[in-house]
Amino acid sequence: MKKVLLTTSALAGASLLTAGTAAAEAPVMTFSGALAYEAVMFDGDQADAGTGFNVTANEQQSELVWDARGSADNGLKYRANIQWRWANGGAGGNAGTFDEAWLDFTGGFGRLFIGGEDGVSDLAAGTSGHSVQVGTWGTDGNNALRHVNFLGMSTALHYYASHAGMTGDANKIGYITPNFGGFSAGVSYSPNSTFLQAQGTNNDGNANAWEFAAGWSGSFGDVTLGVDGSYGIADDQSGVNGVDNEDVGSYMVGATVGFAGFQIAGAFLDNGDSNCVKTVTNCDAGDGWNVGASYNFGPGAVSIMYQQSENDTDGNGQDDEVSILHAGVNYNIAEGLSAHLNGYWFDLENEAGSGVAANSNDATVVILGTRVTF
Repeated sequence: MKKVLLTTSALAGASLLTAGTAAAEAPVMTFSGALAYEAVMFDGDQADAGTGFNVTANEQQSELVWDARGSADNGLKYRANIQWRWANGGAGGNAGTFDEAWLDFTGGFGRLFIGGEDGVSDLAAGTSGHSVQVGTWGTDGNNALRHVNFLGMSTALHYYASHAGMTGDANKIGYITPNFGGFSAGVSYSPNSTFLQAQGTNNDGNANAWEFAAGWSGSFGDVTLGVDGSYGIADDQSGVNGVDNEDVGSYMVGATVGFAGFQIAGAFLDNGDSNCVKTVTNCDAGDGWNVGASYNFGPGAVSIMYQQSENDTDGNGQDDEVSILHAGVNYNIAEGLSAHLNGYWFDLENEAGSGVAANSNDATVVILGTRVTF
């Protein structure tokens, strides 16, 4: 019932706020997709047996997308989007799953959406060094597993993780303003981490998650500029056996500049004491920064990025630290066919704490892949 009420409110609000008239158009369905495969090569100080080479699908760049769009007599535009993607963790270790499924309503009032869509920290912000990377998208968390599974150690710092974008594709309702002179802002709310048609409650895990984001972009002659930021809060209700955790409070800011085919971008994030056990007085959920650049030369592009991040969730004064250098090249061979080559150089220091021996790893990961889009 709650979802029905939200959807009805969205339609009513959108209809009232939409100005002008237009001829109605029945929804038109389009179908698209992509399939990417990669050969991944690894060398590191902590190489586990059998992890030196693998051939794998790139689950984040392989998907099927159904998209239906229509419009009402009053000019309201409406849309239904469903995305299916291969994913780890299913039957036999691999399975397909719906990645996103959402409705949106757009007009002069902006965009209102509901369902399994990204939060506004990704939609209205999210600029960083990895946002200009080519091929495997740098250290975007969506691609972390494909190279980190080779590293032989567990740490959340291998990708650019901010609690400000913690809701991912969880069911939510959100709003993004129209663009006013290059400026836009948005807010989204996720009761819980439940996705698609599953029924969830807002009393477990990171619940009642709010994301706030704003950004500006413009140009001065041949130079383009952009700056944005996001802030996320949530109630941590994951504590058990009388152990309470800190609530989530995290922010991220980023900026980019472009000229003559070049793009340079960077960002900083700080997770504060998000999800820290309250009795661990010196707990630090982590902070980090990165800077990256890319150059587009027509059919291809090259990029490079450097990133540093650290945390101390044990509160023992010994930080977990990760430094990553990434370089990539992507080339469009023909319409719908591309190839990419990416290299990652990792320096990881994992001060495990809590009686667990510290470990470290210097590692190199090379990825050679190809992708067909249709």
